[in-house]
Amino acid sequence: MKGFKSFPGRTKLEFSPGVAVVVGPNGSGKSNITDAVLWALGEQSPLAVRGQTMKDVIFAGGHGVTGSSAAEVEVVIDNSDGRVDSDFSEISIHRRLVNTGEGEYRLNGARCRLADVVEVLSDTGLGKEMHSVVSQGRVESIVLSRPRERRLLIEEAAGLGKHRKRRRSAQLKLERTQDNLSRALDVEREARSRLRPLKRQAEAAQLHERLQRQSDEARYELARETARGARALLTAAESGATAARSERAEAERLLTAVARRREAAEEAFAALSREREE
Repeated sequence: MKGFKSFPGRTKLEFSPGVAVVVGPNGSGKSNITDAVLWALGEQSPLAVRGQTMKDVIFAGGHGVTGSSAAEVEVVIDNSDGRVDSDFSEISIHRRLVNTGEGEYRLNGARCRLADVVEVLSDTGLGKEMHSVVSQGRVESIVLSRPRERRLLIEEAAGLGKHRKRRRSAQLKLERTQDNLSRALDVEREARSRLRPLKRQAEAAQLHERLQRQSDEARYELARETARGARALLTAAESGATAARSERAEAERLLTAVARRREAAEEAFAALSREREE
């Protein structure tokens, strides 16, 4: 312990197997040792460690000693008999709280969550809300408690609470799974109901696409045939124009020849007329 309640300096306590007794006058800090163990093993209620707020566990100062900035407690458990479900022969649980309110847990030096500490201790009867620590007045409340409460207390002390919690967790998981399955089936049914009109729309879209493709193909074929006919007409027109040009050239040649013969005949007639006059 260090900085925890009435232990400002580092304090180490070793408990051998068997019965250990801590004795001392009132106010010497005997109960603070129990509080330290409770607190290190995950106690979350300030009242359970006799405080108003959790920061009350930090040494506040006194008798000329300055207050601590943090409280820390480490509990080392001998696990050589394998009672705790762990591969380690020693289990170190360390908790630290600073006066700013920040805290941390460590298992064998590795930072961890409170849930990890609870899981490790769940079969031992130790941990937060543990019943292996009985404070003054607690025995009477246990004796006067209802049978169901006593049964739960015995189960927790015997380490059966872990299995009950696991069973409850499994039941909750099963219920959540069934709820998720029901929602999934509802979603599937809704999807199927929406799928039918979508399928019809898809089929109509496919039909429209097929007809559009056939229409485009028909237009293309018509345009190709029209172009082919136009090319044939153009070729025929060009051939006719060529023949007409040839005929025109021949007619012009004949006309020129006739004009020349006429001119020669007129010249001969004129010459003959001159001879007669002479």
